[in-house]
Amino acid sequence: MDFGTTILGAMGIVLGLMLPVLLVGLILWYKARRIALLHATALKLAEKGQPVPPSLFADQAGPKANLRQGVVLLMLGLGICVALYLSGIKFWAAGIIPLFTGLGYLIVWKLEDGDSADSASIRGPK
Repeated sequence: MDFGTTILGAMGIVLGLMLPVLLVGLILWYKARRIALLHATALKLAEKGQPVPPSLFADQAGPKANLRQGVVLLMLGLGICVALYLSGIKFWAAGIIPLFTGLGYLIVWKLEDGDSADSASIRGPK
């Protein structure tokens, strides 16, 4: 092996391992920046004596976020399991992690949906 091939292989390994770290770092940086901007907006409103709307800090995910995440992760895990099993790779069980994570999201969505239906029946019709 010559020097160029060795360097190219080493660069591929290093960059391949650094890409997930970089992506996670960028996502965390974006979320922290967004929260800092929200807090700065609330502080400016408070300094001017304006009321801070509660919707500013409300969860932006929406009521169906757990359902959407659950279905996506469940199907992703199932797809990984099937693809790796059919290709003959013995590590097909790696898809079980997102599969069960998605199943957990679906359970949380169902439990939260049941709680909102129970609370609506306690309050009575509008």
